[in-house]
Amino acid sequence: MTTRLASNQLIEDLKKEVEGLLYTSESDAPFEVTPLSWTGEKSPEKEDFIRLLELEEGTPIQTQRLDTFFKPLLKSYDWFGEEETATLERYQKLKEYVTTQLTHTQVYRVGEVEIKVYIVGETIDQQWVALKTEATETE
Repeated sequence: MTTRLASNQLIEDLKKEVEGLLYTSESDAPFEVTPLSWTGEKSPEKEDFIRLLELEEGTPIQTQRLDTFFKPLLKSYDWFGEEETATLERYQKLKEYVTTQLTHTQVYRVGEVEIKVYIVGETIDQQWVALKTEATETE
């Protein structure tokens, strides 16, 4: 059984998990880890998340399941070398870490073309944490 960590330790551990890891889309972007000032008992609704980030009303936002976010990142190809395999293993470890350490996880995709991606979840001490990255999607 995995011991769930309080938010301060979890944030530090999560920063180590994503250090040097890039999210690949049409561009590569690093991950950032940040606490969220959400006090709800479940993940925010889209409108609440827009207000939480202090974005304009009507900002395009989509939600996505955690499995859907990770699915393309966990796909292995025959042509993978050591570097690609190591990255795949890091993503597997990150997904496992997030699913065991956070509850009420939700992925938010904010914007169009230049999309801010937030993986949000609640820690054991009822604090909310976001793992943020960016995706470029022109098609």
